[in-house]
Amino acid sequence: MNSTIFKLTLITSVASLLWGCKTDMGRVEIIDEKVSPNGELVVSTFSCQGGGAAGYLYFNANLRKVGETLDPENFLLGKHRTWKAFHSISARWIDDKNLELSYYQVNSPDYKENNSIKVDSKYGVKINHVITNKNKG
Repeated sequence: MNSTIFKLTLITSVASLLWGCKTDMGRVEIIDEKVSPNGELVVSTFSCQGGGAAGYLYFNANLRKVGETLDPENFLLGKHRTWKAFHSISARWIDDKNLELSYYQVNSPDYKENNSIKVDSKYGVKINHVITNKNKG
């Protein structure tokens, strides 16, 4: 009987840990939001921090339909969500089908693979990426 209780406690603890890690997105702060000219989509720039003692803080952008909640796992820049590879992100609608994202990008060789992943189109909107520090060291 003690063995069964121990196993159930262990399984419950591991499940709680895994569920908590999966759903804990930290504290999200929307920095700026801009609705598309036709009023159908919204682009947000945001920061997210969390992770306890080790912690993380990152900046990114999100494009979604108006009325939908911002999901920080649905980001436009980078491969790894919690890497602080981008900052000073700004968004500008050119028209209903073109969006411009400008940002500073960390150029360390360690970030090369992460930074190579960027969303170029979503919901039929072309996303133009402008790296503001491209010619700097």
